[in-house]
Amino acid sequence: MISQMFAIALKDLRLLSRDRGALFFTIVFPLIIAVLFGMVFGRVSTPGPLDVVVVVTEDGPLARSFSAALQADTVLHVQVAANKESAVEIVRRGKAAAAIILPDGFDARAEALFSGGSMPVDLLGDPSRAAELGLLEGKLMEIGFRQFILAVTDSERLARQSTDINRQLENDKTLSSEERSAITKLFSGAEELAVARKADDGKQGANGVQIAKSGGMTEFRPVRIRSEMLTQNKADPPSTYAVTFPQGVVWGLAGCVMAFVTTLASERAQGTLARLRAAPLSMHLILASKGMACVASSMIMQSLLLALAWFAFGVRPINLPMLILAMLVIAMSFTALAMMIAALFRTGGGTDGAARALILVLAIVGGGSIPLVFMPPILRSISVVSPFRWAISALEGPLWRGGSIADQFAAIGSIALVGLACAVISLGGMAIWRRGM
Repeated sequence: MISQMFAIALKDLRLLSRDRGALFFTIVFPLIIAVLFGMVFGRVSTPGPLDVVVVVTEDGPLARSFSAALQADTVLHVQVAANKESAVEIVRRGKAAAAIILPDGFDARAEALFSGGSMPVDLLGDPSRAAELGLLEGKLMEIGFRQFILAVTDSERLARQSTDINRQLENDKTLSSEERSAITKLFSGAEELAVARKADDGKQGANGVQIAKSGGMTEFRPVRIRSEMLTQNKADPPSTYAVTFPQGVVWGLAGCVMAFVTTLASERAQGTLARLRAAPLSMHLILASKGMACVASSMIMQSLLLALAWFAFGVRPINLPMLILAMLVIAMSFTALAMMIAALFRTGGGTDGAARALILVLAIVGGGSIPLVFMPPILRSISVVSPFRWAISALEGPLWRGGSIADQFAAIGSIALVGLACAVISLGGMAIWRRGM
């Protein structure tokens, strides 16, 4: 009996080793999931760099220095825009959390840093990312203090400020003699520090001094931030339901894909497709009819969910015709994804396992489960191949995010390209297994 048990077990192991699809999803796929979840959840507490866009409206040395400090900071991922309008458009499209504008007169205000001036910064933020904007304001103040330390150790700049500081000390009647003496000692010490640093670059030091008094020249802030939340085009900041319903739609599409793949694999395994081919019907016609059924079911599911969002939760689309177009393209692209999965695997078990595995992976990397902002940069780069990412983006534009028509077409075009790639792969795979029927 024991020998028979071993023989049966050995036979099952041999069958498993010959079924490449089952072998992959038994051994390789769990390893991929383990690594993938490790990359995601290992970075949830420390999200990747914050995407911002910077505009320097006046090309001065101090503005360039501040912009360079922003770009060198590892907490930020900075892209530079030519003007304020293009930076605002990048934020509206959701490509950045905020636009940082260094306005005209930045250098002049920064030059007066020692006499009551401050570096002006305009911060235009995405209202859906308010928590990140608070962190960004703190980062701007940190960079401002670093720029102040650089200014303190710049002997030439201190020399240019010396006359102006002395004149303001004489004219400011709000200062007591003790305050006047303290400020004089502060800048004298700064000049000595600059001379010492110039004499020996290897020895650096600086003392942070904060003079807290409202009014007059004793109020010191290195950066003056003027924050403003951008309004979405014809829409209020998104509600929770406006964000979650597009995600619900793509999970519904995943269910349609699973049902279609399972049905097709079952009919192929049971010989139903072979019997259909015996009829005067071409294989292309058979597959086209099945694809049409998948598209129809996907459109019905999307329509029901978005109608519920509209009438029950007040999520009214900004551009209804564009939303309908996006729904149709998404349905066709996910149908192509189902065709690709069904074409690449010959056995029913392999096809079913592949469908579940690929849907899960594409959902994770595409933001269907975890927002892209909390993912490490490498996963955000990989997510461009996921139809989940582009489906959510294509729905959000006409639903609540707004933006230009070109931007909405770009998102719809992206999901269409993913679907086209899946269709091309599926045609090649089907040509192979049709010859084996």
